[in-house]
Amino acid sequence: MLNLSKITNYTLVYLLIAFSGVPFFYRAHIAVMIVFLAFPATVFILRKRKLDRFFVYYLVFVLVIQMGQMLKFYELPAKTFLGMHARLLFAYLTIRAVGRKTPEYYINILIFSVLTSLVFYLASYNGALERFMENTIAPIFDNPFIEDEGYKYWPSIIIYTFNAKGEGLIWLKRNSGPFWEPGAFSGFLIIALLFNIIITGKLNNKKNRILMLGVVSTFSTSGLLVLACLVVFYLLLNRDRGTKYILVPFVLVAGIYGFFSFDFMGNKVISTMNYTDQTYNTRFKSGMIDFMDFTNHPFFGMGRSQSTRYDGEKDARAMHRNNGVSNQLVMYGGIAFVLYFYLVYLSFYRMCIAYGVNKRMALFALLTIALIGFSQIYFTKVFFISLTMMSILFAGGNQSTVNSQQ
Repeated sequence: MLNLSKITNYTLVYLLIAFSGVPFFYRAHIAVMIVFLAFPATVFILRKRKLDRFFVYYLVFVLVIQMGQMLKFYELPAKTFLGMHARLLFAYLTIRAVGRKTPEYYINILIFSVLTSLVFYLASYNGALERFMENTIAPIFDNPFIEDEGYKYWPSIIIYTFNAKGEGLIWLKRNSGPFWEPGAFSGFLIIALLFNIIITGKLNNKKNRILMLGVVSTFSTSGLLVLACLVVFYLLLNRDRGTKYILVPFVLVAGIYGFFSFDFMGNKVISTMNYTDQTYNTRFKSGMIDFMDFTNHPFFGMGRSQSTRYDGEKDARAMHRNNGVSNQLVMYGGIAFVLYFYLVYLSFYRMCIAYGVNKRMALFALLTIALIGFSQIYFTKVFFISLTMMSILFAGGNQSTVNSQQ
């Protein structure tokens, strides 16, 4: 028998993810998200949820930042302002409608994404089959509402994105899952790992093994490095001294060996540290440019509008940024930056209390999220905005109340 409540919850959380990274959804015009916003709003009302004072303060703070940017640059970018509030509403209404089990639904959706993606990933090693899916099947799933932003996007069938590019090794395929590229997939999987470690209190279980397999299949340099860091963080919290003092050095040595043994790891990281690369702005170079821009606009930032964010720059290569941490800093200024990541920390801190795990895991979660954000523009996505709001779900609750609420 179908459980309508669970189907609704899974759909809501899926849309939260999809509008954050599935090309069919997140690349569409903001009007599409506004239309879909009716769904979480309706569920919110039907389930008789109440508007939190926290969210009202949140909206007021965002408005102050936006008004500050408008007065500073004498520009009212209506689309970007409206887009931000649509994302805020979508994030808030979804997690409040679904409730405390939002992380559990998220984990299960990402596990499903790993299992389905592996089917297409392995099939992609057959060149003829891959070309057939890219050229014949993928066009069926084109979204007519997608905006052309001038970037190259890989063919997608919603549940899987085909990425023919190897990473250092010509024969190597990479698993993008349903997201825009493999590195993005690894970041969303890392979040699922964080959630499941806190919920179960364990690293070694079936769900986490599937999620880690998904990260490995992306062959994302940043994803694999962050996964190694996450394992080390978990082991450092382990009360068993034998486990801590034996496995931590082993993981570190294995990670260093792998880093220098594989071209797609060591050479890529070294190349991204090349500040003189004229092809495009690497993660380190993006961070350097963004920090210089931040020093000129430290309080309200430069906003999301192209005319203000890039100071009138038109060249696509010059505007290229892929450091999500510095991007967040320069767009919204220092105060909003600190508050954003404090709220993410608070969400994980309260979640740790609710599930009875070591509260230091919240700090490690924050560091992990900062690490994945170093190589992807995550923090303006609706799901990552929801991470700044999840503290309201876990305020004053323990594990028994978590398990008894949807």
